[in-house]
Amino acid sequence: MPTAGKLTGAILYAVLAGVLAYLTGPLFDAGRAPGFWYPLCIVAGLLCGWRIMGARVGQGYSIAIGTALTAAGAVVFWALLILSGHTMITRSMRGQYDGPMDALISTFGLMAGYGQQFATPVVVGVLVLGGLIAGLITEAVGSKYH
Repeated sequence: MPTAGKLTGAILYAVLAGVLAYLTGPLFDAGRAPGFWYPLCIVAGLLCGWRIMGARVGQGYSIAIGTALTAAGAVVFWALLILSGHTMITRSMRGQYDGPMDALISTFGLMAGYGQQFATPVVVGVLVLGGLIAGLITEAVGSKYH
C-alpha cells in the first residue's frame, strides 16, 4: 500500500543514488560509466527507499538512523551486484572463464574490486550523510502523514 513515507523514501534514495552514480561515473576504468549505470543506480535507490526505508517509518528517529544506513548499504549492494554480473557475462561471452562456477565466483570478486575502486572519501561521505539525511526526512514525513 503506498504511503507518504514509502513515496518519500523512494524519491530521496533515488536522488541519493543518482548523485552517487554521478560521483562514481569518472571512477570507472575507461573514465566513463556504462550507459546503464545511471538508470541502474536510480532504480536501485527507488526500490530500496520504498521497500526498506519507507516500509519502516513511524518507529522513531533512533530506528530510522539504522534503517537509513541499511537502505543506503542496500543501494550500493544491488548496484554493485548487477554491475558485476554484467561484467561477468561480458567476460564469459569472450571465453575468459573455465566454467560456470568460475564465472559465478568471479562476480563477488568483481563486486569487491568495484567497491574498492569507488570507495573514495567523497563517495563514502555522500553515501553516509546522504543516507542519514534521506532517512531522517523520510521518518519525519512518514510520521507526520501516517
